[in-house]
Amino acid sequence: MSTYQPLVKTLDPYRIVKHPSMFTNRPGQSDIVIHIKTGANWGALYNGCRYTIAKILDAETLEPIRDYSPVPNEVLDNLKTWGF
Repeated sequence: MSTYQPLVKTLDPYRIVKHPSMFTNRPGQSDIVIHIKTGANWGALYNGCRYTIAKILDAETLEPIRDYSPVPNEVLDNLKTWGF
C-alpha cells in the first residue's frame, strides 16, 4: 500500500502537480505537470473542473519536457517559491 501524495497547487486556471516521472526514460526522477482548464466537456476531471496538459517540466532543472500551450512567466517563475 502506497502512501505517496503528489505535491499539488491550484492557481486558477492552472493545476500544478509534481510527481514521479511518467516517462520510462526518466526512472527515479520527477516531473512537474501544469494543467490548464479546458472550459469544455473534455479533459481530465479534478474537483469538478476539466483540465488538459499545458506543459511538463523536469522537476530538477525546470527545463521543458513537453510544451503544448503557453504558461505565463509569473507561474513558471514562482514554482520554486511554491515548493516545486
